[in-house]
Amino acid sequence: MGDFTLHHRKNAPADRIDAARQCLASQGSHDPILRLHDSYEIAFYPKQLSATSNVITTDNGDFCGSSGTFIYNGQMGPSALKALLNDFSPEKYRPGDYNGIFTVILQKAGRLFLLTDPLGGNRVYQNSDASFWSSSFLAAATASQKLTPNPQAIYEYAFQETTYGQDTVFHEVTSLDAQRLFEFTPDGLKALPKPLSLQFDTSPRPTADLVEETAEMLKASVRPVAQTYGDRIRTALSGGYDSRLMLALLQEAGVTPGVYVYGPPDSLDVQVARTIAAGEGFPLDHTDKSTHLTPPPEVYPDVVQDNFFALDGLPGESIFDFGANMATRRARAGGQHMIFNGGGGEIFRNFFYLPEHPLTGGRFTVSDLINSFYSRYRPCIGGPAFKEADYRAALHDKIQTALGATCNKLSRAQVEYAYPAFRLRYWTCRDNNNNSRLGDYLTPFISHQMIQQALRLPRAPKNHGYFQAALIKAISPALAAYPSDYGYAFDQPVPTKTKFKNLLTYYRPTSLRRYSYALQHRMADVTIPATLNPAYLRDIFPDDLRYMQDYFTMDQVKDPGLRARILSMEYLFSHFAL
Repeated sequence: MGDFTLHHRKNAPADRIDAARQCLASQGSHDPILRLHDSYEIAFYPKQLSATSNVITTDNGDFCGSSGTFIYNGQMGPSALKALLNDFSPEKYRPGDYNGIFTVILQKAGRLFLLTDPLGGNRVYQNSDASFWSSSFLAAATASQKLTPNPQAIYEYAFQETTYGQDTVFHEVTSLDAQRLFEFTPDGLKALPKPLSLQFDTSPRPTADLVEETAEMLKASVRPVAQTYGDRIRTALSGGYDSRLMLALLQEAGVTPGVYVYGPPDSLDVQVARTIAAGEGFPLDHTDKSTHLTPPPEVYPDVVQDNFFALDGLPGESIFDFGANMATRRARAGGQHMIFNGGGGEIFRNFFYLPEHPLTGGRFTVSDLINSFYSRYRPCIGGPAFKEADYRAALHDKIQTALGATCNKLSRAQVEYAYPAFRLRYWTCRDNNNNSRLGDYLTPFISHQMIQQALRLPRAPKNHGYFQAALIKAISPALAAYPSDYGYAFDQPVPTKTKFKNLLTYYRPTSLRRYSYALQHRMADVTIPATLNPAYLRDIFPDDLRYMQDYFTMDQVKDPGLRARILSMEYLFSHFAL
């Protein structure tokens, strides 16, 4: 299924539920399958561009439905749902049984449960009085009795492209804890343990053995998808590691996927993809989004409105686009295809570009992580409303919670875990929901098994992309031999110049990295893309900025992406007439 809603029939006001259903219709979700459980009603909406049916009902009235892509012990579709319904016990949750990014709602033996994938890569939103839950943020906001701004989340979305923890930009709308299972009882929602049982000790095995073992695990994870969809799989190909690894895995599984690339003809991604496609003899679907038809200003409000609903209000890339984003998403989701996305492949690399230990010795801290990756702001952008110490303290608490850390100091393995547990969990979840609403979609590198495997890898092979390059070579020596947009092929040694450049970043003190974005932003010129041209925005914001002026000093904003996200929040707040 695509979207879903679940509400308490007595506690949720009928007018709010009707409004939430209308909101989902505006998002393109129609004709749900309805199921009842005591005082709860569940609506399973079909995917918008796929006939995939992921709801089953047994003879005794028990049912099980999944949103996203659900894989259980190597099974997909109805057989996976039947197997889970037969096996499920909240006391016996085994994360290794699951793959994919999903939400499952099931009724068994008179009890109603909701569970997400082990990472929690699908967000589930809850309304103001905990009587309504949905895959749709806009629907949950619509089902709320009132909405007030959440400044911390407003700044998180503006500066980091998403919100973290259970926060959204409205105080009253929250997301369920990704680290819990849930039961819906007569007294309301009950959180249950979701044991992940991760090991953080480094494997003593030789790197070559770990490459072979990891490659076999990846092949096994792709196999059920390949068997189910065959050549009805589409995957991107660019100049980097992740897309090359996906293509290698699909070809190894006997699949001839549809391969596409985005970008201008002279971009490195397109050049590398064309070289590989020509060498391997497969067709390449190339789309240059910059050539998408530019609508006239009077039509632009309709395009933005479509983006707003289709992308659930606040996508990381903003809602200000001439239509190329949604056109390409819809085109690739059609035809009953599964879409592969390489998000998460960085678990095999040194994502945060940090050395084994700080130069000063000791251990890294949560504060070091914030300095290294979560300081993409200048205080002057936030204006008087922005309290930097409070903003950083809230991020600190959220990272510590996500990692299960008991203090500011982190083990080196916990630093690595911050990528899947914090970055991936919250940065990709909204995109997962948006793509799953359209059709079948999978990020094959994001699974409990692969995260566990990556956490036990020695850090040295992850530097400079060594380990992931070795994976590609182990699965497909032919694909590894093609050039990359890093300037070298993945079966060749990393050039000394590249290693030196990487090392400069690794060993740059985090206290200095904290100010990297601020310095770049300060020195940059103000750039206004065509999608944010005042002539195009005049009909969208006839009263200028009524809401965001309380949180941002707009004449200090030089980053076009930041400006677009701020305007996306202005549009959202205007939509709900706060």
